[in-house]
Amino acid sequence: MKREDVKKFDGKDGKRAYIIFKNKIYDVTNSKLWKNGTHMSRHQAGEDLTNFISMAPHGEDVLQRDNIKFVDNLEDDTTTINDDKKDKLRVLYSKLHPHPILIHYPMGIFYFGALMQLLYIITNNENFGKSAFYALIVATLSIFPAVFSGILSWWINYDLTLTKIFKNKITFSIILILLSLIVISLKIMSNNNPQSTIYNILYSVGYFIIIPTVTFIAYNGGKITWPH
Repeated sequence: MKREDVKKFDGKDGKRAYIIFKNKIYDVTNSKLWKNGTHMSRHQAGEDLTNFISMAPHGEDVLQRDNIKFVDNLEDDTTTINDDKKDKLRVLYSKLHPHPILIHYPMGIFYFGALMQLLYIITNNENFGKSAFYALIVATLSIFPAVFSGILSWWINYDLTLTKIFKNKITFSIILILLSLIVISLKIMSNNNPQSTIYNILYSVGYFIIIPTVTFIAYNGGKITWPH
């Protein structure tokens, strides 16, 4: 069976759902995870999923389950997995995992900073306030490598497929960056206007709004790895 033939089996309109893995064709129609030919709201039946399965949290042993059947070997064509220019990057990425590593820095530092700000409000201890502000600056700077590595991961592993999850991550990452910069500006204005309390209030409110924002981004990241 040729690649063009496999594309016809997309699992829609009563058709069987076929996928390609390492030049072998599998029927995933009976799998509950492939309803209407779609898996995890981003993988479509009829496509070559060799790279995606290789990067998935599960192994290729899932294709040995009773509800998944081997259909045929893929006939030779001009498109092979070795032709994919991203292969080497995928292998390197799978070894280094830059995004899962880098994303923990802004998350952890933002949480720490918010705790310091809360303690400052409760105790009025300036050391807590300074710690919160320094943490805010470091966390804001650490967003950029985290976002860059996330875009790299999105390109390498998902071919920039824009699903709802990725839309959420992109949108709220932009919001997080803007919000962080605004909160930093509010603190600077507060220092320049020590007699005004409005900047301090807005600074604290903005700081605490950052926490659900970064948590929502992390939640959507978790849905990529564990969709159910």
